[in-house]
Amino acid sequence: MDGVKKLNVSYENEWDYTYIHIDIPIPYEENYQVSMLKNNVLSGFLNMRAGGRDGQSRYTYRVHGGISLEKRYADDEIGKQEIERFTEELLDAVAEVKNHLMNPDGILIFPELIFVVGGHYRFCYLPVPEQYREKTLCRSFHEMTEYFVKKLDYHDMDSIFFVCKMHKETMREQYDLKRIMEESREERKSVEEEYRSERAENIPDSVLFSVDEEDSVIGKTKYKRTQDVEKIAEKSSSYSPIKHAINRIKTGRWGEWEDMITEMDGQKPGRPI
Repeated sequence: MDGVKKLNVSYENEWDYTYIHIDIPIPYEENYQVSMLKNNVLSGFLNMRAGGRDGQSRYTYRVHGGISLEKRYADDEIGKQEIERFTEELLDAVAEVKNHLMNPDGILIFPELIFVVGGHYRFCYLPVPEQYREKTLCRSFHEMTEYFVKKLDYHDMDSIFFVCKMHKETMREQYDLKRIMEESREERKSVEEEYRSERAENIPDSVLFSVDEEDSVIGKTKYKRTQDVEKIAEKSSSYSPIKHAINRIKTGRWGEWEDMITEMDGQKPGRPI
């Protein structure tokens, strides 16, 4: 992601730890947020130490037995369940920061700086003054959805639907991520119920039989599969635009990510959402 390239990040590997150094070209200041990180253990965050030299600030994070999100999914696909877990743990991290009266915009949302440690996500918090931050947390997470779409399993319709919803809803400058997740679950539940209902409506009466009928043919070959019940026609569902979009992705005939979002939303590429 472009944002992390603007940070001066370096790595130092030791026998059992990896240290991440972020150097900022501003004089070091022992502010409130630095003090909170030094004197408290914040759940969901890597340990940090900070200092200054020659008019610059250095923030160092220690990783023990973890792997970055970037490396974890370098060659693997990511599914909806994992994206949901990531988002839930990010929301927990935001709540932890707020409980310590700190600004959530200091959480660094870059795949290179998010680590999976012991099966849980761990984040880095950069305690620099607000004027030195390039992006808000809202903006950073929106860009994170673009990373997710590159790592999706395009055979997984559920994941496509979910990430599309997340990307579209986080385009605003301010949004409620928890509400977006709840609405996504409700929409998915509604789609599943509609799909089950359509399947039930299209099952021919000839494939239904009573318990008595079933008992009467045990051990016999009375029932035979007939052509009229081998295939049950399905009505087109809410996923039709998404299926079309996925086909374009898999064949490489895709342009911009925004075109994908608009078409999956039932619009034609190029129109505003």
